[in-house]
Amino acid sequence: MPEQPMHDDSKELDSLEPSQLTLYSEQPLPRRHLGRGITMLLVVLRIYVLIAIPIVAYAFVRALFTH
Repeated sequence: MPEQPMHDDSKELDSLEPSQLTLYSEQPLPRRHLGRGITMLLVVLRIYVLIAIPIVAYAFVRALFTH
């Protein structure tokens, strides 16, 4: 499926009334199809965050009770 080229909508958006602009802004964007590399990068990032949160929490709690 070819991607649609991006174009500048600034002139069209400037000519809309506030209620029309709100209606235009509330339309959801379609999902983006990600490649295998980006998907793997996001999985690795998620794993990193799941490992980092307990380590940071442990360090924070330990720092509270030290002294």
